[in-house]
Amino acid sequence: MEHSRRSFFKLGAAAGLAAPALLSVRPSLAAAPKAGTQVPGLYRHSVGDFEVTAILDGALPVAPGLIVGYDEDQAASALKRQHLPASPEGQVIPVIGYLVNTRDRLIAIDNGSTDSFVETLGNYHSVLDSAGYSADQIDHVIATHLHVDHIGGMADARGSARFKNADLIVSTAEWDFWHNDTIRSQTPEGFQFLFDAARSQTAPYKDKLKLIEKDEEVFPGIQLVALPGHTPGHLGVHLHSQGQQLLIWGDVVHATKLQMDHPDWTIAFDVDADMARATRMRVLDMVVADDISVAGMHLDFPGFGHISRNGSAYRFDPVAWDYGI
Repeated sequence: MEHSRRSFFKLGAAAGLAAPALLSVRPSLAAAPKAGTQVPGLYRHSVGDFEVTAILDGALPVAPGLIVGYDEDQAASALKRQHLPASPEGQVIPVIGYLVNTRDRLIAIDNGSTDSFVETLGNYHSVLDSAGYSADQIDHVIATHLHVDHIGGMADARGSARFKNADLIVSTAEWDFWHNDTIRSQTPEGFQFLFDAARSQTAPYKDKLKLIEKDEEVFPGIQLVALPGHTPGHLGVHLHSQGQQLLIWGDVVHATKLQMDHPDWTIAFDVDADMARATRMRVLDMVVADDISVAGMHLDFPGFGHISRNGSAYRFDPVAWDYGI
């Protein structure tokens, strides 16, 4: 076998020597510029009778300083195991929204951000169009929480509703937190813009607001579950149809490539880091034990996959590309 490999590579090298002479006879075609961008980020996935479309709004840089508990050597080790280079600039994570088609209704679960927040974001509505839908077709918007990278597609630059025919579903705890002036005034100045964005983006929906007090099945097969910590009213969306399950867990995990190895690491945007860590541990254990597939707004696009144990840590196994749906 070794002899065959050596012979093969020798033959390949000899053929390579002749290639320039052969190519010089044939005129070159006009050079095409590199595209430099990816195709619209969308992917469809079935959960029983539900069709779930992942919509990529863009990418968000996360510097090491934003990850609480970050250790450079441990991070480098985790990345090396995944055949990825370590970078002093940190990680680039996706921002994803999900669209659930139940046949009876269209439900948007989060809707990305705006390029005014980060210039690499703000593609949600153009990708939604590429998926064959318009914002006017959406019946309901579920907000896992009110951070700007999850509800930045709610209103346009004039402050008008982009989902003109949809109501907004969010937890009471979440709504009350971001609309509390006392809490805003006590928040460090650098984070107060989050309150302003939460208010301005949701303002057009105040007359069509549905507040959730506790875990609740809001539509057949669609249950909202409390996953607090990242924000006080942070929600997950548990889909179940024809014996299949999917937990869209919002921001339980931000940096997939690091937090699976180090689930105790948190992020600076967690309102309650200890609770966020406890929720993450509980959810990871639950989806492993119950074999529930997951999706997340910052899991590697398109975000669908399974969690398995990896010693004392975890591993995210993305779903294989579905050629049929």
